[in-house]
Amino acid sequence: MKLKQKYTLKELSSIYGCEILGNELAEVNSVCSLSKASDKSISYISDIKYISLLAKTNLNCLITTKTISEKITSSNMSLLITDNPLLIFSKIISDSLDLSKSLLFEDKHKIRNIPSNTLIGKNTMIGNNVIIGQNCIIYPNVTIYHDTVIGDNVIIHSGSVVGSDGFGLVKNQDLWFKVPQVGNVVIHDNVEIGANSTIDRGTLDSTIISNNVKIDNHVHIAHNVIIGENTAIAACVGIAGSTIIGKNCTLGGGSGINGHIEITDNVHIHGMTMVTKSITEQGMYASGTTVEPVSSWRKNQARFKELDTLAKTIKKKI
Repeated sequence: MKLKQKYTLKELSSIYGCEILGNELAEVNSVCSLSKASDKSISYISDIKYISLLAKTNLNCLITTKTISEKITSSNMSLLITDNPLLIFSKIISDSLDLSKSLLFEDKHKIRNIPSNTLIGKNTMIGNNVIIGQNCIIYPNVTIYHDTVIGDNVIIHSGSVVGSDGFGLVKNQDLWFKVPQVGNVVIHDNVEIGANSTIDRGTLDSTIISNNVKIDNHVHIAHNVIIGENTAIAACVGIAGSTIIGKNCTLGGGSGINGHIEITDNVHIHGMTMVTKSITEQGMYASGTTVEPVSSWRKNQARFKELDTLAKTIKKKI
């Protein structure tokens, strides 16, 4: 994302109260993710586990903490030092963000370049700079936010929302500060999205739905998620932000997928499963307990709480 003007690190330091390490005259005219760094762009790192990504970029300006800065070996990188890198990064974006384009929705008859073989239902709202491919069906009462890209042969059922803001927040003292969501959603060919499903835009890059993905009703896909080809997602699944799901997967109804994890190809998740960590081997996975009479469920719950004590007792005897 381009900033509203060009800044030097010295100017940013003065505006946002940061310390500078490096060239105070280094120029910044855009913000970016670490994976898409370019000359005169700035990004941030607030967790040391991401420091290895710096070796793969040509980023020359970074917002980070004092502790992380001591681990950065590049002599070409200039730094803004702060206790809360994400907050400063979010403020820089917010101060340049033009919300007007996200608030302008057009009647389908005014939208350019929609193919004649694509059908758009009544009361569907489409934002600026949306691209829609050949032979699509967009049913009534769908909302498609600005900059969304939709491929060929895509079906989106009524009530769905594509491209709304992801749930990004950072603490600013005791209050929440909204992390601007300036990426987009990219939906590839032959995708179907069920009724009342939601797909959030990426924070900086794209939320991606790959070819031949099938999504049931009432599914939520958060910002920065990538869904691999030929994956099917049943109703009421929730996928948290920045998770990557591989090809040829199935997610059973009501499953919950944690954020910032990866699920490899050919993984099949049973309904109501809670996936809290990455899955690196293909196969079938499940969690939780099946239904049983409440009397036995209560006994089992009480016994479950005693498992840790029991395990320690057994270990001592061994």
